[in-house]
Amino acid sequence: MELLDEIERKIQRGKFLLMVEILEGYRSNVHQAVNRIDSSLQMYRSADSSYANHWEGETRNKYEEITAEIHHIENKIDQQGDQLINAINKEIRSLLAKCEALR
Repeated sequence: MELLDEIERKIQRGKFLLMVEILEGYRSNVHQAVNRIDSSLQMYRSADSSYANHWEGETRNKYEEITAEIHHIENKIDQQGDQLINAINKEIRSLLAKCEALR
């Protein structure tokens, strides 16, 4: 019976470790996605500083509205990315604790 219990614990640990590996890949994908968005926003800011300063009137007003919306979206993406990464990290810690408890 001890041997069977040991085999079952090893199988369960293996499942937990596989889940950790999958979550680490997912976390990496989230980091990459947020970084790509940040890079795109940096390009936008560069173009903004080069061209938009001279706009006036209705064009300028509409542009400012769009800029405000982009800034709001950027903040939401950063917050969501941080929350998602924190949730993934929490789940990884939980799985590693379960794995350790099976030793």
